[in-house]
Amino acid sequence: MISRFKNRFGKSDFVELERPLIIKEHKDFRKLPPELSYDVDGLLVDTVDVAGARPLELNTLSRYGLPIITGTTSNEFLRALRVKKFLKQSKFIYIGEIPSFSAPNGAHNFFSIEERLGIRVRHIETNEFYRYFDRFSEAEVKEELRNWRKMFDKVLEPSVQDLMNATRVYLTFRYLCEREDANGLTVNCGRFTEERPVTPCLAFARLIDEGIICACEGDITAMLSSLMIHAVSGQPMLMGNFGSRPGLYEAKEEEVTIEHDIIPLSMAKSKYIIRDFHGRKFGVTGYADIKKNQPMTILNMDKSLAKINVIEGNIKGSEDGIHCRVVIHMSVDGDINRIPEIIVGDQHVSMAFGHWLAALKETGKLLGFEVEQIV
Repeated sequence: MISRFKNRFGKSDFVELERPLIIKEHKDFRKLPPELSYDVDGLLVDTVDVAGARPLELNTLSRYGLPIITGTTSNEFLRALRVKKFLKQSKFIYIGEIPSFSAPNGAHNFFSIEERLGIRVRHIETNEFYRYFDRFSEAEVKEELRNWRKMFDKVLEPSVQDLMNATRVYLTFRYLCEREDANGLTVNCGRFTEERPVTPCLAFARLIDEGIICACEGDITAMLSSLMIHAVSGQPMLMGNFGSRPGLYEAKEEEVTIEHDIIPLSMAKSKYIIRDFHGRKFGVTGYADIKKNQPMTILNMDKSLAKINVIEGNIKGSEDGIHCRVVIHMSVDGDINRIPEIIVGDQHVSMAFGHWLAALKETGKLLGFEVEQIV
């Protein structure tokens, strides 16, 4: 049974198999409960049908509330299980006032989020962030910046002080996530720039490649979508404003765009060109050309946490948008004119390389999401 499973799902390296329990007699069923824990996500079962009938023992196993995995289970369903577990083990930090200035209509009831998806949330005020921001010595900030510069191709507008500030932002985020055991982070960015001329953009891009999923502007539904697209793909992601018609966020005919200030270096084919924030002579952002001709999936979630929309397509390329530095151009599979009919959230969407619609449809069934798609 295990050999057949491994042969079929050999590429599913996120699956771990426990030692098998062989049930030969009725009394062997009593051995199963002590073997189960909260860490078990499904039961891999191999049994013998009698005259084509379903063994009654399968009914007994189903009462444990765990999915029964058999020879007909799909890889997409296993990825859906992965999403469910990843969300239940996740925690994100929200920094700043609630609601965000630019995403005021999100899902702000953190206890409801935990009840619905299992994700925990820690709220941190902006002034607490800056208390830790100021604690790093100039020497350790310079040392970290020296290492970080290896990822830079060239620096244009930002001054050395701007780069030092960006490095302090990164160090502070990393410290807070380690302290809170968080693997996600979103910030009400407007409060950052009101208090001091610093931005989180470049730190976000680096943290995503380090496994801390980041979403801009205190957008909680984008935070949840980003965690989900990362979980289903096992890859880095980016997020931003969604251009779904010509002229909106630099979109051209027969394409869609994501426009923001984040691109993890692992999704790029070059090092960073370091720029200021939106051409405003402060802050630090990074631009790099994205890897072209990659399949991609876009995900968005509504604030009721009941619906998601999924769009598959292909990466056409990227450009420096001056205002938002990173503009990703994409073609889509299906009727592009139907996109306005299926969008369920606000202006921000999340994207990862690869086509994940089938797995996200299984995730929808497992977690109770209505899945909108174009055909």
